[in-house]
Amino acid sequence: MFCPRIFYFYNFCDIKLHYPEYVKAGVEFHAKQDELFKSRKFSKFQIPYIKIYNNFYLENNELCGVADLILECNDEIIVAEFKNQGTLRLSAGSKMQLIAYSKLTSEFFNKPFNKIILCHGKNLKFKIFQINQADIANFNKILEQMKVILENENFPNSSASLAACAQCEFRNYCDDRE
Repeated sequence: MFCPRIFYFYNFCDIKLHYPEYVKAGVEFHAKQDELFKSRKFSKFQIPYIKIYNNFYLENNELCGVADLILECNDEIIVAEFKNQGTLRLSAGSKMQLIAYSKLTSEFFNKPFNKIILCHGKNLKFKIFQINQADIANFNKILEQMKVILENENFPNSSASLAACAQCEFRNYCDDRE
């Protein structure tokens, strides 16, 4: 799950990051997806969309980000995220990321959302996930916690698992983790 320390380090510390090798692989994967986007029709999604947008930057006064893919439909929007991973497992962090992009996209297009799509692999394997009110409430709770961190500037406790810490770019700055 989201570790509040990542947010803290990005906002309050002037740290020159050295990203792990998998980040480079992810950047290359996204660049390839951008190139393939030009020729894709996304018919395997079986979603009647009006228009598709890729690498769409969105922001409001609370959130900002670049959505990998947005499907604008007549009565809804659906955000898709490309992940360079071996499985279609939607981690809690990825779910929160997609909900954030969906909220921004919903606001921008003035259309509701209740689905997100996770894509992976060269053949664009994908899975559609439903988003419910409990997911939105959890996202809003995390967003409020982030606001408290910004207001108080206190170093937060970590809620991340040791597995999450092992791949974190800030792991060398947390002295209470192994």
